[in-house]
Amino acid sequence: MQAIERLHQKDIAATLSGDPQALADLFTDDAVLLQPGSPAIVGRQAILSANEKEKAKRPSSKVLAYKPEIHDLQIANGWAFEWTDFEASYKESENEQPKSFHAKALRILKREADGDWKFSRVMWNLSP
Repeated sequence: MQAIERLHQKDIAATLSGDPQALADLFTDDAVLLQPGSPAIVGRQAILSANEKEKAKRPSSKVLAYKPEIHDLQIANGWAFEWTDFEASYKESENEQPKSFHAKALRILKREADGDWKFSRVMWNLSP
């Protein structure tokens, strides 16, 4: 449980930092990321590339808040399954007004050989 909680804390820190590498490092090599309105992103390198492209497109964007609430965490044989609700707010640039949204996610975590947990499959979408 402590190792999974470390992953959750890294997720919050990486999201707030907006660092493309820190965000990609949360995932397994063969991870799949499913986001609203986008094709599947397959593999940590592809996730890193997508993160870098997004950062280059909006270099002054900043996540102001990210508060996930983990529900129904289940662990079995080196895998963990959870669903989350999260609230987030961000600014696309320094001069823009903050925008907020609520979303939900289904995440599958995998324990790596070194005992650390990483996201293997993540799917999220916006909630009303």
